[in-house]
Amino acid sequence: YQALRQDLERGELPAPLGLMRAARAPVLAALARDLKTSLLVVTGTVGRAQKLTQSLGDWCGGTVPILRFPEPLTLFYDRAPWTDEIIVGRLRVLSALYNRREEGPEEAGLIIVSSARALMQRTLPLHQYRLSIRLVRLGQALDLERTLHRWAGLGYEPVSVVEAPGQFSHRGGIIDIYPPDDELPVRIELWGNEIDSIRRFDPGTQRSRERVEEVTIAPAREALPRHGPRVAERIEAMLSQDLPEDLAVELEEHHQGLEQAAPFPGLEFYLPIFYSEPATLLDYLPPGGLVIADDRWELADNWAELEEEALDLKASVATADALPPDYPLPYATWDQWSEATADRPVLTLGHGREESVSRLSVCFISGPRFGGQLKPVMDHIDMAHVQGDRVVVISRQARRLADVWS
Repeated sequence: YQALRQDLERGELPAPLGLMRAARAPVLAALARDLKTSLLVVTGTVGRAQKLTQSLGDWCGGTVPILRFPEPLTLFYDRAPWTDEIIVGRLRVLSALYNRREEGPEEAGLIIVSSARALMQRTLPLHQYRLSIRLVRLGQALDLERTLHRWAGLGYEPVSVVEAPGQFSHRGGIIDIYPPDDELPVRIELWGNEIDSIRRFDPGTQRSRERVEEVTIAPAREALPRHGPRVAERIEAMLSQDLPEDLAVELEEHHQGLEQAAPFPGLEFYLPIFYSEPATLLDYLPPGGLVIADDRWELADNWAELEEEALDLKASVATADALPPDYPLPYATWDQWSEATADRPVLTLGHGREESVSRLSVCFISGPRFGGQLKPVMDHIDMAHVQGDRVVVISRQARRLADVWS
């Protein structure tokens, strides 16, 4: 492990490590702690990303932040809306990485776990994210009408009572807003056009809490509604065609939202049109961050399958005239990902095309199976003690075993 760590600190990339899956979480936890940098860990499947995230939580024990970059539940080329949990979860990852880029050299570890599906999804370009951020300070002059219009253009939904991330409300000289990357919303009180007070508040009870000097207002959607009006023209052209009734009704609702530069369910479908060069999560990773593939060729195979599914769906949607003219690719291809990582080496935890063995992988071996029989377990532990080995037993029945062995 120390040799691997030193290689990575020197910028040298070892061959695929060939680690068994049970060994990968503890190795990742150690790397995040020791390298003190951001690790972007990419898995082939959603299920593997979920399991690895859970395992990392056990191994890190709260010492290293772990975030999972969630994947939309919709298919590419599908107009179905993303859930609030997906929208907020993705924005929190973007915010965490953006803040690390802006703060300079990293001083602590961070682990981001992403499936191929989540990583393929195009996102808000980094420069657009940077231009969208505003710092609201105590004593600052604030143009109320302009500010509320701007927040709507960043994806914040106007509501009567703020209860969830991505919402804002306005009552007289009081403005509530809940940035997606904050744990609690803030209540801004105005005296005339000057900010007189900024407080956190509990979204459940609506009771104000501690005062703060400032709050950062970051985007509330990856697809910024402020770009909607110029896309509305394309949808208007589609509405002039002879469309199925359900599609025409849906497009009319979308057209209104786009024209008004306001957030609406299904807005993310238009993200590829909003930006001439949409980004991926890789664009947000700090310069010193490390990209890690769980199993590189499993990742490549699953990526290829997702691309094939997307092409099939595009063909069926295009046949039904349900795509805007010249609709761009909503995802990054494997070739684009490979090109993007050409100057940023990728560490592979598992195997390459061929089975790999490393100095680290031989430190981990699968133990014998005991079929629930206690005596063979005890004999094995006794032998390990005789050989001077340290034994750590992990079991769902740890308390019972401890009582028996005591």
